[in-house]
Amino acid sequence: MSTSLPEELVDSVYRAVLDPAAWGDAMELIGKRFSSSARAFYFLHREPRRVEPVWLDGFDARWVQTFNGLYFTPDNPWIRFTERLHRPGIVRTNERLDRLLRQRGTLYRSTYYHEWMRPQGFRSTLGNTLFAEGDVVANLTLFRPPDTKTFSAAEVRAFEALSRHMTRAMQMAIRLGRPENVPAATAAFEALPRPLAVLDRHRRVRYANARMEALLRRRAGLALRAGELVAAVDDAQPALGAYIDQATLGVRGATASADALVLRDAQGSLVALHAVPLGAAWPALAGCLVTVEDMALKRAMSAAELHSTFGCTSTEARLALLLAQGFELRAAAREMGITYETSRAYLKGVFGKTGVHSQAQLVALILSGERRTRLRR
Repeated sequence: MSTSLPEELVDSVYRAVLDPAAWGDAMELIGKRFSSSARAFYFLHREPRRVEPVWLDGFDARWVQTFNGLYFTPDNPWIRFTERLHRPGIVRTNERLDRLLRQRGTLYRSTYYHEWMRPQGFRSTLGNTLFAEGDVVANLTLFRPPDTKTFSAAEVRAFEALSRHMTRAMQMAIRLGRPENVPAATAAFEALPRPLAVLDRHRRVRYANARMEALLRRRAGLALRAGELVAAVDDAQPALGAYIDQATLGVRGATASADALVLRDAQGSLVALHAVPLGAAWPALAGCLVTVEDMALKRAMSAAELHSTFGCTSTEARLALLLAQGFELRAAAREMGITYETSRAYLKGVFGKTGVHSQAQLVALILSGERRTRLRR
């Protein structure tokens, strides 16, 4: 298995720095990449002995409530050797625990395993400490059932890479929470694999990583004008301005791809813009954080696929594809030689067939190339 990480996964980790709700996206992507039945991201307070969850997936509420009493039992090796094991950069697996203790199956003889893990159908684990300060550590742990292979060496290496990103993200979150450290925090943004910029409330670029600077020089959908982030194509500027202003005010406040704004440049290349409000994390700016995805790297759906997958007519498919190419609805209607009202009727039909509720969601669906299974009566 490859040790690489999907760019979307790494991106979601850094988004969670400014929007805690994005941990849900990150944990879902982690589950897919590492094929785990349950995932836990939590703060472990060694004194007093309790766990503070950040995001949990795959656990019943009653088991969450019993965790503290069973995890801190004296025979749990993860606690007995906590000073050696709960340190940033040390990836923990059942097999590595056996090698450390020079005996097999120590975890499987513990109260924690028999009374908490085993009843839930968990056997293999993969975990790491992302942050440690005093008696508080931040842990990420994945669980697999007995009928699934243990985590492979390649998966462990990939998890180590992911843990480095998550550690950087937590460091950024801590720095952003301390106004005196904000200038130092921007250096960590260079680790993000996508173009990124921090804007103030006036849409001025206060920081751009190297990838964003390169994108602005190419005028790939976006450009810089007197320090302000603008659309490379003038007719897209109203939509961009409204989008950024809404993000700055926290109107959208979401990070999903359905909330992306798709822009095109003079050559017809497409980029998807995502904006997240800075809010209280960076009160001095009261702006937003912007990342950009090059849609040229994705294969968009074709008219034939829109027809075969969703049952769109040829006219509906053509309209949908024009919107995906960056046309506004009125401009798409002119291109097709139909009235604006007729185009709205066709668009409503496309929404009903694809199951989306906005033009942004439709464009994201087409550009992602996602195929959905539909139940036909």
